[in-house]
Amino acid sequence: MVFDKLRQTTQRARKVGEIARATRILKKADDDNREAAQRALAALLADARGVPLKIGQLLGTLGKGQAFQELAHGITPQPFERIGPAIADSLGKPIEEVFAEFDETGIAASLGQVHKARLHTGEWVAVKVRYPDIAEAVHAEMRLANLLPSAGPVRRWSFDLNGYKRMLHQDLAEELDYEGERARQCRFREHVHVSGLVVPKVYQEFSSESLLVQSWEDGISLEDSANWSESQRQHMGVILVCTLFQSIFVHGELHGDPHAGNYRVRRGSSGKPEVVLLDFGCMVKIPETARLALIQLILGAIENDDTEPLRCYQAMGFSALKLHPIQALLPALTQILLEPFTTPTTFPLQQWHLKERVDNLLGELKWWFRAAGPPNLLLLIRAFHGLAIQLDQLKCNLPWQTIFYRVVDSALRERARNTVLPPLPEKLNADVLNFQAVARYLKVSVREGHQRVADVTLPALQITVLEELIPDDTLSRLREGNIDIEAIKHRACAAGILPQLLFEHQDGTKTYRVWLE
Repeated sequence: MVFDKLRQTTQRARKVGEIARATRILKKADDDNREAAQRALAALLADARGVPLKIGQLLGTLGKGQAFQELAHGITPQPFERIGPAIADSLGKPIEEVFAEFDETGIAASLGQVHKARLHTGEWVAVKVRYPDIAEAVHAEMRLANLLPSAGPVRRWSFDLNGYKRMLHQDLAEELDYEGERARQCRFREHVHVSGLVVPKVYQEFSSESLLVQSWEDGISLEDSANWSESQRQHMGVILVCTLFQSIFVHGELHGDPHAGNYRVRRGSSGKPEVVLLDFGCMVKIPETARLALIQLILGAIENDDTEPLRCYQAMGFSALKLHPIQALLPALTQILLEPFTTPTTFPLQQWHLKERVDNLLGELKWWFRAAGPPNLLLLIRAFHGLAIQLDQLKCNLPWQTIFYRVVDSALRERARNTVLPPLPEKLNADVLNFQAVARYLKVSVREGHQRVADVTLPALQITVLEELIPDDTLSRLREGNIDIEAIKHRACAAGILPQLLFEHQDGTKTYRVWLE
């Protein structure tokens, strides 16, 4: 037994080494060779399956290359000669005693593969079987992961590396346990009710720790539905947003693996679009206190009230001691992060520029903010990022605030508002900023003599891209007048985007005045 584990660890170490070398080659590849390097790495990740394949699918979800995106749509399945006996062992009887028809061509994933079959009762089902020996392979990889030292941002910004390892261990252990997945899928199907959402029915009598039998649900990928009518794509987008919102804010458990292979879309019997959600191996639990704090944070950002973000973040699992040095930036940061919710009309995701604006506001301190968050925050971020990619694939923009109010009803909103959050550590109570402290508007006034040439009012958060708002010729004249827009922007962001005069400049007969109000 010990020898087998050592052998498996050695084999996985060799594969991990090959993947590491391919990763280094990709990092050094120029534009002409990048695609070939991506495909070489993707092939190694696919062959390794397990944790490496999951990493490849995550890269595909994040839009890191077509080769990785293809991993989300499945890889070469293992031969039925190897998989068939594992299915029979899990059933405790020959396959033909349970299934009248069985398609031996499987659809492969990271930890197992799926076969289409028909029960003797006539129902078509999906038979999901765990790869033989994949559990030991994953445990071997996790033993290797434990040898990795903290480095780079992990060390510099004091990430809870052990917490992330524990989360990964727990997540993979849950994904390997199909009996646990069965329970999570049944629970989700029972509690999350969104019109147009389809969660496959589980056949508990045939399921076990290594086998999951559920209803077969036809459909096509989100990407393949891009040519559907605008109204149908909007309808699918609403289903996706409502599902995520209801999962987080109402049910308290959300689907944590939003890669493309876990979604199917189709037209239902009524002709209206339906979204099929698959694979409940990776689920993220959101404790009630954290859910109510997040709702309170969103409402505070929408209403620009006296809600204190630092208290909300602490209740959501962040370290208040770590956040306190940057707490002056939290109201403005939260307004950027929650802008889809704070916009009362349809929100254009393509104009969000989230990464650029967070970088402009926090700079390297973005790592400090991430390090302050709980490890499972990574999965929550992944879920929202996956939603943004899905909406982009559907080419639809939606009114997030309207949907939020629809899903989070007035009773739940009132409950969140009235929830008393845990107190901050005593030494942190002084000078905690709320949303009212942050400027609401960025104002620009241009006068020529006593005549008004222009008065412009923009959302205050636009200061994070201030130089992009100024015409090039005007920007050049300001620089000639020793007005450093970049420095002004960074000073205002570092102070938390508080009300202030940013600059006033006289250019001949024209007077430029820019301020936050």
